[in-house]
Amino acid sequence: MTTTLCVTLDAINCHQEAANMPQMTAETLVERMKRIPEFILSRIAEILDAYDKESTVAEGILFERCPKCGVAHPRIIKGGKTSTGKQMFRCMDCQRRFTADYGTYSFYSHQSPEAWNELIKMTITGETLETISNVLGVNIATAFRMRHKLMCSLEDEEASTRISDQAELDEKYLVKSHKGERMKHVAGKKRGTPSPKRGISHDQVCLLSGVQRGGGSYLRSFNMARPTSEEIMNLHPHIEEKTYIWTDDCPSYNKLIAALESGSKVVSSYKDYDRVNHLNNVNSFHSLIERWYNKMGGVASKYINRYAALFNIRFQVGRMDPSEALLLVKSRLRGIKGNSFVTIERLKQEKLFSPPELRWEAGQTA
Repeated sequence: MTTTLCVTLDAINCHQEAANMPQMTAETLVERMKRIPEFILSRIAEILDAYDKESTVAEGILFERCPKCGVAHPRIIKGGKTSTGKQMFRCMDCQRRFTADYGTYSFYSHQSPEAWNELIKMTITGETLETISNVLGVNIATAFRMRHKLMCSLEDEEASTRISDQAELDEKYLVKSHKGERMKHVAGKKRGTPSPKRGISHDQVCLLSGVQRGGGSYLRSFNMARPTSEEIMNLHPHIEEKTYIWTDDCPSYNKLIAALESGSKVVSSYKDYDRVNHLNNVNSFHSLIERWYNKMGGVASKYINRYAALFNIRFQVGRMDPSEALLLVKSRLRGIKGNSFVTIERLKQEKLFSPPELRWEAGQTA
């Protein structure tokens, strides 16, 4: 995985202040640079170097391995262009040609890199499919497929996620949905209608979530209703050993905590909260998931893990500038091990959430 560009709080504050300042000409900027102390110039140079390196990786111009023959640190030269205008490169070891996006979400796409960049930014910021299709000038079905290609790659990238140090674990429940698929034998209902069954039932998709304090997060569904100890063990590859864990009073986490040899604290209600022992971070994540989910009018449960990967990256970029968020997302996707071709057939058939409980019997309310 590539190293992400770090931006300090001071830098963010400077960026916000700069946004309120009048635009400077190049000549004015040069004059001001002459009066800046040497140590400030050094910091600016470090930021620019980090940005150059990050943007190079994000755009796929830096090849650590040849995507065709797999040789490490290959000697690459330009090798013409495709019929659609994409720049091609040639590996001097195997003499085979490829594009910079070979094996990625955009490889089988006729849309331009600029269109994909806009789609990523608008998807991360929560724009609707209708808005995306209008901005890109494409059919709404094309925008839907582009978004799902992106989410498939985000899901592949999330497979290598690991949280550590201090983590809060909890579950988020969403009522199952077959949005976008007409079922004549199932009675309809308005979106947002709660499950007719009381409490946590098999009508609800369980999203296991973990939030590292001051760090990353992980979100994925493995089951319906309340998770068992074995289902929660699916979190094991994504949490480092010795991580201190806070949970609610669900006993199913005990096996995972023992396997990680972790210290832990149970906070069963708000009455148990204090400055250290709480689940505020994961609860905040769940509130954002609820907001994003409702804005979309719900999502089809078979796609829930694709949207979980999207919600996860949205949570991590927070209030980051859209252009910076774009750079972060593209850098992470370039770090996926191996090729991640995303075709229309893969969208329809692969990596769908399909537990036995995710089906509708005749007469059941949707």
